[in-house]
Amino acid sequence: MHMTKLDVKKMENVMDSAMVLKALERERSLLEEFIGLSEDQLIFMEDRNIDVMSLFERRADLMIELTAIEATLDTWIIQIRTDPSVTPEMMRELRAVSDEIVSMANHIVDIDEQTHAHLDMLKERAQNKLQEIERRA
Repeated sequence: MHMTKLDVKKMENVMDSAMVLKALERERSLLEEFIGLSEDQLIFMEDRNIDVMSLFERRADLMIELTAIEATLDTWIIQIRTDPSVTPEMMRELRAVSDEIVSMANHIVDIDEQTHAHLDMLKERAQNKLQEIERRA
């Protein structure tokens, strides 16, 4: 079978867009794990028996990997967007996964805002208890 340069180029682009899709799916998977950790952090915040630091460390590890993937994806997506040989079907699939990722990232922001509000409440409660103890002394 003889392949023209155009055929080879199309195969490379399919592979490139498939790599982008695979990276987006990996990012989505990491975000799913990140959401789980964020939700656990919020749920177990007041439980002194839970090792919250391990949750923070796992989240930090995920952030490192997410940052690396995002840097690579930025470059790839710019290339894919301007490539006329990428099929509309592949572009729809890439957009769908990308939209899911944005939604998941927004969900993480919401969870983190809840966590910060809860931390503020705990901090205020601790300050009130301390002031009460100081008044009694």
